[in-house]
Amino acid sequence: MGGFPTVKRILAGATVAAVLACPALAQTEVSEVQIRADNTVILRVNVSGDMGPKTVVVSDDVVGINCGPDAYKWTEHENRQCWVWVRKSKTVLLGAKGMKGQFGKDWSVAWSGCEVLDGGKACRIVPENETTVGAVFQGQPQ
Repeated sequence: MGGFPTVKRILAGATVAAVLACPALAQTEVSEVQIRADNTVILRVNVSGDMGPKTVVVSDDVVGINCGPDAYKWTEHENRQCWVWVRKSKTVLLGAKGMKGQFGKDWSVAWSGCEVLDGGKACRIVPENETTVGAVFQGQPQ
């Protein structure tokens, strides 16, 4: 362990020597930097209705959306998140799962803020601005 302070002193001395030997390094200047993310928007998902621990809205297109009754709850099996940054003008498909029985007969989802697909089991959006999608489950949760 006694060698570490010596190594640090040698490295620090070498850095100072390099800057003194090359004055251009000491005079380098960085102008203002702006970072813009014009190609992304926020997608929010609100779920409600007949909810159980496995009742969720998910997406295979967007990693991170897994929105259920315990929004923002992490367990060892899953991360529940109800908002995520998505690419502007890129199609996002959302799906519903976690209810007992057959979709359309035993349970349903009322979507808002998106184009309903597959008889209501899924929906599609192409967000241009911050977008909120709603899903109201009806039926018996798993």
